[in-house]
Amino acid sequence: MVRSVGAFLVADGLGIVSVVLFSIVLARTRGADELGVFSFSMAQALLLQMFVDANFAVTLAQEVARTGKVAASLRDAQLTKWYLAVVGLPVGIGLTLLVGRSDAVVPTVAAFVIMLVHSFVGSYAAALQGLGKMTLLGTVIAVTSTAGALGGIVALLLGYPLFVVILAQGLANAIPAWVWLGSILRRWEPGWFPWRTYVGEFLRDVATRRLWGVCGHSVRVLRERWYWIAFSFLTVGYARFGVLFLGWMGAAPAVIGAYSAAQRFVVVLRILPNAFFRVLLPQFAREPGRFSLLWTVGVSSAVGIPGAAVVAALAPWLIEQTFRIPEAVTMLQVMGWALPAVMLSHLAEAYGLTFRRYQRLIVVWAAIVLGCGFLAATVAFPQWGGLAVAAIYVGMESLYALGVLGMVGVRCPQREVIPLPEEHVARF
Repeated sequence: MVRSVGAFLVADGLGIVSVVLFSIVLARTRGADELGVFSFSMAQALLLQMFVDANFAVTLAQEVARTGKVAASLRDAQLTKWYLAVVGLPVGIGLTLLVGRSDAVVPTVAAFVIMLVHSFVGSYAAALQGLGKMTLLGTVIAVTSTAGALGGIVALLLGYPLFVVILAQGLANAIPAWVWLGSILRRWEPGWFPWRTYVGEFLRDVATRRLWGVCGHSVRVLRERWYWIAFSFLTVGYARFGVLFLGWMGAAPAVIGAYSAAQRFVVVLRILPNAFFRVLLPQFAREPGRFSLLWTVGVSSAVGIPGAAVVAALAPWLIEQTFRIPEAVTMLQVMGWALPAVMLSHLAEAYGLTFRRYQRLIVVWAAIVLGCGFLAATVAFPQWGGLAVAAIYVGMESLYALGVLGMVGVRCPQREVIPLPEEHVARF
C-alpha cells in the first residue's frame, strides 16, 4: 500500500503542481480578475462533470476490482454517461445564463466541453484503478496533467482569449490520457478495442427508444444513481465552496481570484488524502476487515496537524513567490487548517462508501453540512468578506469529517478491526 500511495503522491503532485503553475502564469500575465473568472468557470463545469460522471470513479473501480473484467463494465459506464450528458449539458448552460455573469458565460461553456471529455476519459482511469495498477496509473496522471498545463500555458503566452486557453489545456491533457490508458487496458482484454466512444451505440439506442423512451431511461438512470450524483455534487461543493459561493453572490472577480489563489495550495495539500482514498477504495472493496478506527484517527492527526501548521507559517512567502496577491495570504493561513479534517474524511469515506448502509447516510450528512455552510456564508460574507468564507470552509470540512467518522465507527471498537463476512461484501 505504501508504494501505491507514494506513486499517487508523485503523480498527483506533478499533475497539481503543473496546474498550479498554469494558474500562477495566468495570474501573473492577466491579473487576479481573469484568474477569478477562470476559477469560477472551471468550478461550475466541474459540477457538470460530476453529474455526468455519477461517481463512476468510485463504483467502476469497485466493480472492476471485484470482477476483474473491464470491457463490459466500461461500456455500461460510458453509455450511461451519454444519457446523463444529454440531460446535464442543456441544464448546465441554462443555469449559467441565469446566474447573470456575462464575463463567465463563454469560458464556462468551453469548460463544460472539456469536463465532459474528462469524464469519459476518467472511466478509463477508474478501470485501471480497479485492476490495482496504481503505479502505472500514477505515471499516466503525472505525464498527461503536465501536458495539459503546458498546453494552457502556451495558449496563454500566445495571447489567446480565455475560452481558447481552457480548450487547449483540457485537450492537451485528455487526448494523450485517452490514447495511453486505452493501450494499457487492452493488455487485459486483447480482443477488445478500448478507444471506442460508444457514440454509435448511443445514437442507435436513442433511435430505438425514441423521445419518451430516452426520457424514461434517463429517469431510471437518475433514480439508480441519484445518491452517487448527489455525493459527487457535494464533493465539488466542499472542494470549490468559496469560488462557487463568491461567484454566485456576484463578488468582484479580484475577490474570487484571491480566494482561488489560496485555494490552489489547499488543492496541493489534498493530494495526500486523495492518494490514500484512491488506493484504499478498491482494497476495502476486497477486504473491508482491514479498516481500523484508531489507524484512521492516528494517521489523520499525524499528517494533517503538522501540515497545516507549516502552511500557516509559510503562507506569506508562498503567496509572494507565486501569485503575488496579498489578500490571499490570510485566507491561505486559515484554509490550511482544513487538512486534518480532509485527511480524516477521505480515510473514513474509502471504507464507508463500500456499503449501502453508509452511502446514503454520508450523502445526507454532507448535504446538511454544506447547506449550513452556504447559509452561514450568506450572513458572514457581507460583513467580513472572503476571510469569513475561508473560515466557514474549514468548519464545514471539520464537521463533515467528524460525522463520517462517527458513522463508520459506531460498530468499530477502538481496539478492534471490523470483521465482515465474504458473502456480505459480495452483495455490494
